[in-house]
Amino acid sequence: MIAHMRVLLLLACACTARAGKPLILDETHESEVFHETRHYRVFLPPDYGASGKRYPVIYWFHGWSERYNKPVAREPERNYDQGDGVYGGDTISRFVGNHDVIVVKWDGYNPRTTGEAYPRPYNISPVETERQFPIYFPELVSYIDAHYRTLADREHRATAGLSMGGFMSFWVAGKYPHLVGSASNFMGSSEFFVGPRDFPVEYRHDEMHNNYDGVRTRLVMGTRDFIRFYHARMNAIWNYTRPFHETAEYDADHGTPHMGQTLEFHMRAFANPLPRPEVWSHIDVYPSFPIWGWEVASDRMQPGLTVLENVSRRGFRSSVREWVPGGRLLASVKLQMISDRLYRPNERQTVTILRTRDGNVRHVIERADADGRLHFELDGDTYDVSVGDGPSLALGDFKLLNAPWVKDGKPVTVRVRVWNKGIAASVPGTLHWETSNPGVTIAAPSHELPAIPAGKSVETSVGFTITDPAREIVKLCAIVGKERLSLEIPAFPDAKPAAAFRIADGRQFTVFQEGVKRVPLNLGQGNGDGQANAGERFAILVPDGDAWRAAELFTNDACVDLRERVSDVWGDFDHVGASAKYSLATVRPGCPADHVLRLLGRIQWPHAPDHHVGYFTVEFPVAASRSSTAK
Repeated sequence: MIAHMRVLLLLACACTARAGKPLILDETHESEVFHETRHYRVFLPPDYGASGKRYPVIYWFHGWSERYNKPVAREPERNYDQGDGVYGGDTISRFVGNHDVIVVKWDGYNPRTTGEAYPRPYNISPVETERQFPIYFPELVSYIDAHYRTLADREHRATAGLSMGGFMSFWVAGKYPHLVGSASNFMGSSEFFVGPRDFPVEYRHDEMHNNYDGVRTRLVMGTRDFIRFYHARMNAIWNYTRPFHETAEYDADHGTPHMGQTLEFHMRAFANPLPRPEVWSHIDVYPSFPIWGWEVASDRMQPGLTVLENVSRRGFRSSVREWVPGGRLLASVKLQMISDRLYRPNERQTVTILRTRDGNVRHVIERADADGRLHFELDGDTYDVSVGDGPSLALGDFKLLNAPWVKDGKPVTVRVRVWNKGIAASVPGTLHWETSNPGVTIAAPSHELPAIPAGKSVETSVGFTITDPAREIVKLCAIVGKERLSLEIPAFPDAKPAAAFRIADGRQFTVFQEGVKRVPLNLGQGNGDGQANAGERFAILVPDGDAWRAAELFTNDACVDLRERVSDVWGDFDHVGASAKYSLATVRPGCPADHVLRLLGRIQWPHAPDHHVGYFTVEFPVAASRSSTAK
């Protein structure tokens, strides 16, 4: 009955609508995910009621203090829905009035108590309620597809949003690339704490670039936007790892400049969608999730991320980590995976499970279920899994041979392990290295690769030079026959030795936190003598006036464990929600005294909104062992 009344309303509106004037309706539906009534606004083309056509859909996610039907509470003139008060009327309404598209503006309202007028949407940073808006998104999509004439496929579905909604647009699209074909982001923060209420996770778009296989993305930046520093940092990775990512920068402050151009980006994506990828990767903050027809579940009850890499019919790599890419493995987590319908029902498949840290290999025979799906049971360690007969190659760990890290303008050679995770030996052949990254020269692209026995590995090497100090990553691809194996390596500008620094190994210092607050902190764990002993944990501090700043550290030295990374959230300082990082490094037990440690340090220096990233090097010997009682 309600659906019938809505059709009559749409037909009536269509009779009175002027050309170029869309139908704007504020509606509700009952959410089984949230167990409550939820609101949304829908923008329909002028001829929707009479045309009989089906339309692509853009889901719009609003920002802080907004709702589905109202602009920023303190700035009503920023009504980008309709009217002439913002950007000369370049609004959602104008665009829908002139294009065959539906826009659905969901409601991010997240009250902590009944009826609370709470301006912070989406239950992110901090995670305060049980409402999980990404989990709600598929329900909303299903409702819209059932009640409006949509083109109900991922190729004709998009997300877009402003500020916190821009973050959500990218997060939701990266979580559900099987539901979304394109995503845009007007000046959203690059990171927030998100996920389960009892164990939220720091989600950083910088590190999630591989979630967008098959999705076109667009980031809108403003020259006067208070978040622009973090956008530039994000692009220092995405521009070199995302082949279908674009950026538009306008002379604007925080807002939605040139709305029509970004919505037109989605129309182009609808007309030329990317195909479903044959091989994909994904990182998820939730213990259980669907992705590309696969189902993943785990018993994780602590902050962490499930990492899937190079997933296809022939296998995948999996792990569970505290943070990515180099966080500590959560090996005790039990992981269950069910594949997409990729195999013949009830057909037996040989599954090879290679644990990469020690080369342990086991073979099992698994029978696909009646739907043609395989079931896998693993833990949170790193595994390369192969399905089927024959050889199957995968890239493993890498090590720099002639440098402690990749430096801009300096030739470097990387030694890479190549595993055969299949059940038969590979044949000898040629491995060819290539990259789509500009400013990267590969010294000798082709190498002979010997036969690799099943379950074994060999090492090969690739030399290259980067001439681009702005990037933070280089992406290479190893081609062996029909196999394409990707490798991502962090990259850094050349840096000078620190003029002064301290080793904090259990001694208190006054350290900057939250950008500009001076806080007494006892960093590290050791005897507090300002030297690094085997078994001690330490931070590297550099002076800033009458206090110190802790550095994020990088090295390829096997004596140093850098898996503990601390986030210093600057939200109260620059109102972005992002953070600076610093490392608590551990000198591995057994590291010999006088072994010289060479580390690269990175500091985020506050100067809102134009913060500055500085690099420096430190070099010092491991000290002879002493008592580890902190002073």
